[in-house]
Amino acid sequence: MPELFTVDNFLCERDRQAILAELATAGSAEAKVYGSSAGGSVDPRVRSVLKAEVSPAAAKLVTEHLAAIRPTLEARFSVELGELEEPQFLRYREGDHFVAHQDGNTPIVYDETRHRRVSIVIFLNERSQNDEEGTYDGGSLVLHGAYPDLDLRQEVPCAAGTLAAYRSETTHEVMPITRGERFTIVSWFRTANE
Repeated sequence: MPELFTVDNFLCERDRQAILAELATAGSAEAKVYGSSAGGSVDPRVRSVLKAEVSPAAAKLVTEHLAAIRPTLEARFSVELGELEEPQFLRYREGDHFVAHQDGNTPIVYDETRHRRVSIVIFLNERSQNDEEGTYDGGSLVLHGAYPDLDLRQEVPCAAGTLAAYRSETTHEVMPITRGERFTIVSWFRTANE
């Protein structure tokens, strides 16, 4: 199985609800990926998601929580971690997705992502098959097995408030949203010796 570490209730209900309230009114724009040209757009067949602009206070709150868990992640993944990239606050709408990809630490691409060691996703709202206010359906985060287990797939638990961490070279995807909006925060810890 792909290496996965999760923390339930990483963000308390109060903090999670405050961030969700801010995201509901925050300005947003198409999220970019490394390798897309400056000002260029990402092919929507590859990735379709909005990146929201949140207040410095919300970004600081998340950064402080992530900094506090750094030693746990270092022990879990047996790696010394350095800088944390600025968290991204993402809004996936119906139909939005991200095809199978790696976040970094791979010899296939030589750009700034090569310094990423641990990828983090924090789920902000609940997934539900029922049409309940504030929930979404679809949008599973799925980790893929490494060679030779390329057909292996592992769906990541996505309860609201959960943090999921995995090695940045792990192939993963976000399945299309089928109903509602999925709100997440993503970030990456980089290598300590870049």
